[in-house]
Amino acid sequence: GRVAIITGAGRGIGQAYAKSLAEEGAKICVTDIIDTDNTVNIIKQAGGDAIGVQANVLDKDQIDAMVATTIETYGKVDIMVTNAALFADLEQKSFMDISEDEWDRVMQVNTRGVFTCAKAVVPEMRKNRYGKIVNIASGTVFKGTPMLLHYVSSKGAMIAFTRALARELGDDNICVNALAPGLT
Repeated sequence: GRVAIITGAGRGIGQAYAKSLAEEGAKICVTDIIDTDNTVNIIKQAGGDAIGVQANVLDKDQIDAMVATTIETYGKVDIMVTNAALFADLEQKSFMDISEDEWDRVMQVNTRGVFTCAKAVVPEMRKNRYGKIVNIASGTVFKGTPMLLHYVSSKGAMIAFTRALARELGDDNICVNALAPGLT
């Protein structure tokens, strides 16, 4: 009976998060910069309830609209899984070969995008005195995986972000955690 927004759920592990939460009975807002129809259809064909919203986590207006659409459709937001990130399309390379522009783009999507999503959903969670925010870090943080310094650094930031945000929102009955999956 919960309502969950999963960013970056158009494919890959985000799609798996969306399917799993739907199987547990959650109503899902599937969001991504790519088409969300496939994930929505998979959930609906399995008997679940889902909507798709195309949104870029770097666009505050699109993220605010995503949250508003979810509330209009389902009446609330209980869970936010901040999965959207740059990874699948990154080329492994020495940190010396990562341009400043590429570094900035990864940091914008993988850290600022999570910040923007949290800011958009927390007012609704505070109003309801309930919420779960699940940030996606990475096992690469603990291994010091080479050749993806920008990605690993951005996911290390998610550990720090999660700890600080959890302390800030705990009194509002909003639980903030991070998952650090390995390669999938």
